[in-house]
Amino acid sequence: MKIIVIFLFVISSCSQLGKGKQPSEGKFVYSYSDVSGNFRYQRDVRFIKKKLVTRTQILVPSAGSDRVVEKSITVSQVGSVKDGARRALIVRPLASEFTVWLEGKKYSSKMQLDTARKSMRVTLDSPESKWKGQSLIPFPQGKQFCFFTQIPDCLYHNNILEKALELKNQSLDFYVVWDNYPYVQDQLSNVGKNLFSHASVRYDGEPKGRIRYIIEVEDQVLIYQFKKNFELTGYSWISQGINMVEPGEEVKIEEE
Repeated sequence: MKIIVIFLFVISSCSQLGKGKQPSEGKFVYSYSDVSGNFRYQRDVRFIKKKLVTRTQILVPSAGSDRVVEKSITVSQVGSVKDGARRALIVRPLASEFTVWLEGKKYSSKMQLDTARKSMRVTLDSPESKWKGQSLIPFPQGKQFCFFTQIPDCLYHNNILEKALELKNQSLDFYVVWDNYPYVQDQLSNVGKNLFSHASVRYDGEPKGRIRYIIEVEDQVLIYQFKKNFELTGYSWISQGINMVEPGEEVKIEEE
């Protein structure tokens, strides 16, 4: 019988937390732009009771209080699974909550891992009848899964960033779990029709002292850049017109 490896998950003390070179926890603010305008992007990354918790917000800057146009919280667990005679680090998506306001209307989703059914339980609430109710979506065969908004944290904690750095131009596979599913279909072009999308990541050099990685998903390219300790400095999604950089950062992330 075939078994989806992600569900053979065992918590292990051999996580990344013991390593010296690691990104900081806490709140990070970025300048974010897409085809609809310029925004402020907040990421809050914490490790709470062996769980990786990432909160994000996209805000419209204003003279008074900033207006939230999109927000999410994703929770994953870091541990290990058997990989032959060794144990491989793995990040298991557990749950998420996502909310976006489209044309002034609220669209939300909640996801919860159903271990017994090897599936993700998705609950939708929106003004549109097609995006209401609950569904159960099975996980595909695979070892590594990352919520979209947790990609930087997830790829670090399952050791993929360091492994890709060592292997240079070799691509490593994983699956993106679209925590903004299914609304991402209305927000972006030609992505997110399914909850899970196969993806790959490879090292792409170190321009201007930043470590750069190329992620390919659904025939599209995303460029992520990190400091030497794998702290995210920004990312660019050329085909979607998305660019995110640290405040005051003048160096534009470009695809070469």
